[in-house]
Amino acid sequence: MIANLSNKLTAVRQISDLRLGVPILLGDQKNYALIVSIETLSMETFQKLIEYINSYNVEPYLAITKNRADFLNARVYDESIARLKLPSPVSLNWIKSTADPAEDFEHPLKGPYFSLRDGNSEMAKLAIHFCKKAELLPAVLVLPIQSEDLKKLRRLGLLYQKISKNFESYKVDENLTLVSTGRVPIPGGLNSKVSVFRDLNSLTEHYAIEIGILDLSQPVLTRLHSACFTGDILHSLKCDCGEQLTLTINKIQLEKKGIILYLNQEGRGIGLANKMRAYKLQDYGLDTFESNQRLGFNDDERDLSIGSRILKQLGIKKIKLLTNNPSKINAFENSGIKVMKRVPLLSKETVENKSYIKTKKDKSGHFF
Repeated sequence: MIANLSNKLTAVRQISDLRLGVPILLGDQKNYALIVSIETLSMETFQKLIEYINSYNVEPYLAITKNRADFLNARVYDESIARLKLPSPVSLNWIKSTADPAEDFEHPLKGPYFSLRDGNSEMAKLAIHFCKKAELLPAVLVLPIQSEDLKKLRRLGLLYQKISKNFESYKVDENLTLVSTGRVPIPGGLNSKVSVFRDLNSLTEHYAIEIGILDLSQPVLTRLHSACFTGDILHSLKCDCGEQLTLTINKIQLEKKGIILYLNQEGRGIGLANKMRAYKLQDYGLDTFESNQRLGFNDDERDLSIGSRILKQLGIKKIKLLTNNPSKINAFENSGIKVMKRVPLLSKETVENKSYIKTKKDKSGHFF
């Protein structure tokens, strides 16, 4: 059965394996590698890898993103990632602390680091992409293996995928399918329903909340809202997400109709666990973008085009967009949805969120 899996399905399975701490196998025309997520690397697996390294005299390396490498003063030769040589002897703590900034401020001196310049970096790039999809820290241990070992490991159940030079073609594309729809009464007296869309490749679910009876011949009042557990559920004072969601519902109720696209892309797409890591870094004075970068992520890892795909399935082509974010306007326009008007969402500035709002205005051009 494994041999008959498609490339996309294999990729989804491998993403799941990395999240569970199970190594995956990647290869090209000549080279093969065993790859492990640093975040889920256990001491037991690490010791087995060390035994293999000592027995076969191979040279594994640690792959991290350029953003993380820049903070560690490690040279970057592969544009988006750095491949770091392992010291001898190497400890699990050294590997973990290189990938995870949790101890950056208490123990800032981890180097010096020595980066690889030669060789193919495509397998490492793809593996880091998989880690991001799994909402793991974007860092992997790459262990070169021989073809004989590849066969043995495949017989043990590890999934293998052969990649081409253009690894972009193997990335997991969102394939949204409408799964179910149900009525959900909310305060205000308007009819409302929730439709659940499932990404068949990653099994992530996103929601369309229709309030009132939509008139598809007219621009639909629309909010593209990324899930924010701390703001939407806990009403955190650190951000303005929860207040924006409340304002959105109020504005839609005043107009008697509208839609909220609620995307499960917590923390600008890095996941709640990494968002909490970012919050800890912000306690040391980093802003929301700087903390994401130190973790190894980009400023924003979200796929905002998901909103357009949902609207198209619902037959919505023109919208009035509730947003302060110019990137959301561009995402809809570039995906074939016409933004007829931008409707501001101005929340209250507080002592707790003042810095956050200023950062969004200064660094990502939000309208305030």
